[in-house]
Amino acid sequence: MRHFPEIQLSPVAVRVLGCLLEKEILTPDHYPMTLNALVGACNQSTSRHPVTNHGAAEIEDALRELSEEYLVSKQLGGRAAKYEHNLSDVLALTDAERAVFTVLLLRGTQSTGELKQRTERMHAFASLDEVEEILGGFIEYPHGPLVERLPAGGGRRVETFRHRISGDDGEPGPEASAAVESADWRQQVEQRLAALEAEVARLRGEA
Repeated sequence: MRHFPEIQLSPVAVRVLGCLLEKEILTPDHYPMTLNALVGACNQSTSRHPVTNHGAAEIEDALRELSEEYLVSKQLGGRAAKYEHNLSDVLALTDAERAVFTVLLLRGTQSTGELKQRTERMHAFASLDEVEEILGGFIEYPHGPLVERLPAGGGRRVETFRHRISGDDGEPGPEASAAVESADWRQQVEQRLAALEAEVARLRGEA
């Protein structure tokens, strides 16, 4: 059996795996999941980045991909087939590690602070140091890094982290991300300057 990061998944398969991991914890009464439930979970407008609009056929293809890597199994017997992940057969994770891994799969590149906040419903971390320790373990994973660190600089105000289990994770590369963040930052500064100039003009008018 292969191990991460030798396993490289498509972005849709990453999203499906992340949804299965998340829903097992947050909505255990509705787990394992039907195809329709997975379509809805993958296309949620909250707790997802990017927001997607995958059809049932795309999700079925992703499930087949995950099944070929022994990451998903199909349960028959009810009115509709249901699916569950087999991640523990490939990657042994603690509850805390699993929470961080799941949010990285569902939301892409994030800072330590964002990961701490967004994992609260799955695992409550006492400090950023605990999150950073887990990220360090992922970076030093024996079979190769599961996560990579994107240092601050070039438009990024803080260092961020992203998973490495997809050849294309749907995220812009470091240079593109830096350009977007830099543009956003300039826009914010320009808006603040415009507001200050307007306030100064108003005060002068009242004088």
